[in-house]
Amino acid sequence: MKLKTLTTCLLSLGSMAFAQVQMTDGPALENDKNNKMNRMLGGDDNSYYCYRIRSKGKGTSFFVEKYDKKTLKPLFSKEISLGEENNTKIEDVEYSEGNVFIFRRQYDKKADKMTLFYQTVTSAGVVSEQLKEILTVSSDHYEFVDFDIYPNPTHTKFAIKASHKANKADTYKTDLILMDAASQKKLWTKTVDQNLNASGSWGAGFAASLFGLDPTKFDSYGYIGLFLDKNDNIYYCVTELAKSSTEKEKKYKLKVYTLNAADQKPKQLDLGFDDDYYVKDIEFSKTSDNELVIGGFLKDVVERKGRDLVKVGIFSFKVNTTTNAVAAKTVKFFDDKLLKDLESNPSRSRYFKYKLDYIIPVGDAVYYVGEQYSEQYYQNSSNSGFGGMGGFGMGGFGMSNGYYAYEYMDVIVAKLNAKGEFEWIKNSPLRQNDRVNGAAHVFKQYIAVATSKNLYILNDDHPKNIERYEKADFEPKDLKNVSGIHGSNFVCNTMSLLDGKITKRTVLMKNDDYCFAPIQERNPQFMPPSDTEIFVPGANNEIYIYTEDKGQDRFSKIKFE
Repeated sequence: MKLKTLTTCLLSLGSMAFAQVQMTDGPALENDKNNKMNRMLGGDDNSYYCYRIRSKGKGTSFFVEKYDKKTLKPLFSKEISLGEENNTKIEDVEYSEGNVFIFRRQYDKKADKMTLFYQTVTSAGVVSEQLKEILTVSSDHYEFVDFDIYPNPTHTKFAIKASHKANKADTYKTDLILMDAASQKKLWTKTVDQNLNASGSWGAGFAASLFGLDPTKFDSYGYIGLFLDKNDNIYYCVTELAKSSTEKEKKYKLKVYTLNAADQKPKQLDLGFDDDYYVKDIEFSKTSDNELVIGGFLKDVVERKGRDLVKVGIFSFKVNTTTNAVAAKTVKFFDDKLLKDLESNPSRSRYFKYKLDYIIPVGDAVYYVGEQYSEQYYQNSSNSGFGGMGGFGMGGFGMSNGYYAYEYMDVIVAKLNAKGEFEWIKNSPLRQNDRVNGAAHVFKQYIAVATSKNLYILNDDHPKNIERYEKADFEPKDLKNVSGIHGSNFVCNTMSLLDGKITKRTVLMKNDDYCFAPIQERNPQFMPPSDTEIFVPGANNEIYIYTEDKGQDRFSKIKFE
C-alpha cells in the first residue's frame, strides 16, 4: 500500500502549514469493470462490506463483498441470486450484528400479493438460501406498496415501514415492524392509519413530467422521515397542509408522531414555528433517553411587488418524549454575508433547496451539516405527451422522459451551543454540476467527519479554486464548478468547531486516474438512497473511501488528527 502524508494545504490567511492528514491507498482491485459499486456498508473492527451490481453483458447480478481494513484487500465476493422470474427487487442492503441483510420484495400479480423477504450473508461468506418472510400485503398494483428499512443508531435492530393499500379506492395504512438483527426475529408489529409513503405525493410530479412540465414545481408534502432509537421507540415526521391553506397561498404544519415501545397508537405533537414554513427534509438525534432533537432547513418566499423576499434558515426542536412537549426550539436565518457566500442573490435564491445530512454531537455542542443545491427538470425534446407511457412497465416508478440537472453549491454547518442557541452558521465552498437521467435523485456530494476539535469536509473541487482561496477577499462568484470528476482535486477542508473558520484546505488527491466519485451507480433502477453514506468509519478518527478509474478501483484509508 502507498502512504501519503499530505502537506499541500492552505490557511485561510494564505500562509502555509502542515496538515496532520494521512491517506493510505490500497492495492488495485481485480474486478470486472461492469461490477459497479453501489454502496459501502458498515463492518466490524477488522473488516467492512460493500454492495455491487453488474447490469451489463451477462444480465443483472448482485454481489456482497468483504474487505480487510488493514490491507484493503478483498476477502470474498458472493453473488446474490434473485432467480429467473422478473418479479423480485432488492429493496435495501444493511450490515448488522455480523451479517449483511438483503431485504427484497417479490410481487405475485396473479394473487395481488406483495411480500418483503430477507436473506443474509454471514461474516464467513455463507449466503442463506432460504428467504425469510417479514410481511405480506394485498395490493392490485405494484406501486401501492412502499417499504423502507431504518436501523437504530447501534445497528442492532431495524424498523421496517410498510405503507400499502389494496386498490386505488382503498386508503393507505402503514405497518411498523421491529426486527432484532441478532436473533433475526420480529419483535412486534404496529399499524397506523396513515400514508407514510416515502415517495410522498409523487403522482402529480410524475404526471407533470409526462406532459413536459417541471415536476420540481409540485409540492410533495407528507411523510418526511423516521427514527428508531436504542430503546425501540419510533418517531416520524409529517408535513401537512394547514387549515388556513388555500390554492393561492399554501401553508404547512410540521408534526412529529411518537410510538413508544409499549404503545399501540402514536402520540402527535405540532412543531410550531412563528410562521407556516414548508419543511421537506429533517434529521433526528437522541441526546438522552427522554430528549429527541429534530432539525432541518426551512425556506420561505414572501411574494411582493418589485422583488420577492426569500428567507432561508435552520431550525432545531428539542422534544421531551416523556411529556410529549416541545422543551426548546430555535430558528436562525442566514445573514447577508452567508447569502452572498452561497451566491443566493434575489434572482437565484428561489431555485435553491437545502438538505440536512448530519446532526453531530461533539462535547456540549451539536453541529448541523447539510448542503445547498438547485434542481431543474428538462424534458427530452424527442419525447412529448404520452410518448413515454411505456415507462410505466419499468421497475422504478417516478422515472420520467427527461433529466434533472443539479448544481450543488456549498456545505452549510451550524453550531447549536449548550444554551440551545445557534451560535454561528458557516459554509465550506463546494461547486459541483451533475445530471441524473429519468428520476430525481439528490446525492451527497461530500463527506463530513468530526473529531474533538475540527470538522473535516471532503469533496471534489476545481484545481483553480485552490489558488482563489489564498486570497482573503476572494469572491464566491469567481469559483469554478466541477462538471467532470477527472481533472478535479479531492480536497479536505478543516473547519474549527470553535468558530467555524476553515483553517486548512488540503489537496488529498488529484483526480487524474483513480478518482473519488460520490456517485457510483447511475442506473435509475439501482440508485442507492439519498442518505446512503459514501464512506465507512473506522477506529481512531479513520475512514475508508472508494476510488475508481474506468472500471479499475481501489480503497483508501484517511486518518485525521
